[in-house]
Amino acid sequence: MSGGRRRFIRNIFAGTAGIALGGLTVNAAPADVFRGLFFGPLTGDSPRFPFMKYVPVYNIGDYIPKDQGGKFIQMAVLGSEEDAKIVEAIRGGVLSVIYGDPVNWQKYERSELEKSVWLNRFYFLPSFARMYHLSGDRSYLDDMMRIIRQWITDNPRLYDSHRTTFNWRDMQVAWRSIHYSWCYYLGEKGLTEEEKRLITDTLREHAHILLTGFGQAKLNEFNHQSHGGLAMLYLGVLFPELEGAAELRRKAMIILNHHLANAFYADGGNVEQMFGYYPFQSHLFRDAFLLCTANGIEPPVNSLPMLRKLALYLAAVERPDGTVPQVNDSYEMPVQPMLDTINEILGTMAVAGSQASACFPDTQVAVIREGERDGWYLLANPASVIGAHAHAGRLSFELWNGGSPLIIDSGCCNYDEPELVSWYRTTRAHNTVVIDGVTEEATSSSLLWVPGRETPNRITEWKPGEEVSSLTMVSPQEEATNSSVRWTRTIALVKGRFAVISDNFRAEGNHSYEILLHFPPSEVTSGTSGRSMTVITDKVTQIHAADPAGEGRFVTGKGMVSIMGRSTEAPMASLNLRGTGNVQSYLLVIPSPGEESQARVSMKRRKGCTSVTVRETDGVKTRIVLSDDGVRLM
Repeated sequence: MSGGRRRFIRNIFAGTAGIALGGLTVNAAPADVFRGLFFGPLTGDSPRFPFMKYVPVYNIGDYIPKDQGGKFIQMAVLGSEEDAKIVEAIRGGVLSVIYGDPVNWQKYERSELEKSVWLNRFYFLPSFARMYHLSGDRSYLDDMMRIIRQWITDNPRLYDSHRTTFNWRDMQVAWRSIHYSWCYYLGEKGLTEEEKRLITDTLREHAHILLTGFGQAKLNEFNHQSHGGLAMLYLGVLFPELEGAAELRRKAMIILNHHLANAFYADGGNVEQMFGYYPFQSHLFRDAFLLCTANGIEPPVNSLPMLRKLALYLAAVERPDGTVPQVNDSYEMPVQPMLDTINEILGTMAVAGSQASACFPDTQVAVIREGERDGWYLLANPASVIGAHAHAGRLSFELWNGGSPLIIDSGCCNYDEPELVSWYRTTRAHNTVVIDGVTEEATSSSLLWVPGRETPNRITEWKPGEEVSSLTMVSPQEEATNSSVRWTRTIALVKGRFAVISDNFRAEGNHSYEILLHFPPSEVTSGTSGRSMTVITDKVTQIHAADPAGEGRFVTGKGMVSIMGRSTEAPMASLNLRGTGNVQSYLLVIPSPGEESQARVSMKRRKGCTSVTVRETDGVKTRIVLSDDGVRLM
């Protein structure tokens, strides 16, 4: 497993091209808010820990969003980001139950790597420091220092430690450096001088690994490196007495500047195509900016303009439940803590919580919203990249109404679980189409990590409107899994009442098509004709097939969706079609407020068009025409 991940990282580093962020200017703090914090280079004054104001407001895990591997294990082991609950669980012996008594720090290194590195990154340790900081109860520091002492005793840094164990390399060292810093400053008033020396002594060891690891690596766009850059900045700024502190700061700025310029598309999306990683990546540059401005250092170039782009992206893609889309290797991370803290920095440049539609042409993601949070939310993700952290959901989408999901992406699971490669990354786990039974080869294998593949799948039209809003995605015949079929998918929202999913297949010869749909845990039943389905969640949603040939039939089955990091059985369905030459399919998605109130739908086929009349229980009647040109009102 570890060898495959190393090969994956090496391959994507070799094949990733830098993308410049054009049009940005050097930092100009809004209304000169931060002018008074620039004091020039560090001169020996006591360093300033700029995060104290957030300590009473946020749990550690909400202020510092986790990488996705760590987040999934956090929820599996502790099930919470609340510091009080985390401390209670650890005091109750949860680590001993899972990792042994005494704790075996390397117990799962060769079998469940994410579970192993989670333990050694100490995500949970600052929770003890925060509880002490808020309460003054020294027992929290006693428990914290007991864990630190045990780890140091059990994990001495030897000359080859970075080669023989994951504990002394990569993100493990970076996360511990950051977490030890929080423990030191939150516990500063209660820690003894001996305890402070113990922490700073182990940070010297960590600084050496950071400088010889991240500090000497070739610059790339992988999030591990930017995280290492922040860790180097932490130590170089907050512990200036460390040997090499100036070099830590210098190398950190090189890394952070590179990632600001190359790890994001010009429209603000991240090049790894990861919604779940976005809060984590955003915090790196938020906290780098705060560390620098509080300690008289010029922050990374273009920090403020980029922070605003990060905030705009988060506000734009936020789902009605306040989370990022659970697409690709993503957990449903909350948006608001990151948006609020970035907005505080931006001041007059702050970004309001967005309910508007948005399109990101470089990232190849689009959102259409109609109404407030209880209206419609449509997310389109054509999968311009497949492999690495990106799943095989080409021309995929999510559709919400009334604040709840109707058609959703399956999400992702803990990276250690076999379902990651057997289900979540595969073609059939997404709202896509399987043509002639061909699925994405790389993400349907047993390999955990495969290099990313650039695809020709694109959003070609994005048309928010008053009566009909729509977006169009295209997967051309050159796409590897299309069997030489050109597939165009248009999704339209009609007068805020219902949605239409149109799939147009341009082909020669005979082909089969499985149009896949995934639902949240719910009850799904197929009509007697096989041409309609009813989905019962907190509302009733009808889905009607309207392919002109009238031959498509729904087949229902079971799949899996990830909910708060746990795999849950959920219904799925496919509309199965076969045809020679060009084939067209339409799906009408009509939500109703209650089980008893269901719309009536009638269809007529005439002159190459399908006319549809939808009569809803509140008396509203809507007539539309479906054709190759899209959806129009009659």
